[in-house]
Amino acid sequence: MEEPVTKLDRIVEQFGEQIVQGKYTPGAALPAETELCQNYEVSRATLREVVKVLAAKRLINVQRHRGLLIMPKEKWNYLDTDVLRWVLSVENNYDFIHILLETRIVVEPAIAEWAASRATAVDLVEMESALNDMDRLYEDKNAFNLADIRFHQALIAAAHNVVIEQLGEAISTLQRAVFDVTYFADHETREVTISQHRKLYDAVRLQNPKVARKISLAMITGVEKRIAEKYAAKP
Repeated sequence: MEEPVTKLDRIVEQFGEQIVQGKYTPGAALPAETELCQNYEVSRATLREVVKVLAAKRLINVQRHRGLLIMPKEKWNYLDTDVLRWVLSVENNYDFIHILLETRIVVEPAIAEWAASRATAVDLVEMESALNDMDRLYEDKNAFNLADIRFHQALIAAAHNVVIEQLGEAISTLQRAVFDVTYFADHETREVTISQHRKLYDAVRLQNPKVARKISLAMITGVEKRIAEKYAAKP
């Protein structure tokens, strides 16, 4: 069962979205605390908690004698799930999606290659379970994306690289952000997506690192192509 949304959560969401959408100019000072409390209809104590959350996401910088400043975009924490979601909700964000795919294309083929060399039977069971759920749940976007994340998390675990495992949550955050905007419900995309993941699973299962790397690379470039076509089709 999902936890109830608190007033703090709602204000963080509203304030964070407004920062990302450009209501406040990066580098500029925010209005005084009293004005912010009136704007968001919160107490000073609640506002300070909101500021702590947004400062942790590196959207706000708290400076003595200068107050609250909006951080430049390049300083935002793009590995934070909320920040990624807010950025991706902005129109005309293809350039940012391209950056996410660039990042994945550097990391994920290497992970696939290592997994094909090191995967255990337990790793393969988890990958196959996630793959079967992807196939079964494709019509349900959220359930499919969760299964897709599970597949890639199992792939990361199969790489048996302790540093990559510690980066696993950050990598999953990048993947989740891209998956959410690259889901296409048509039958053809479904067949391609499931087929590619099954081929990657087979390459890992058959301990073929070079093929695993090649398939992983093809998966990401395929997504990038579909995204480019999607945005090119927009008016």
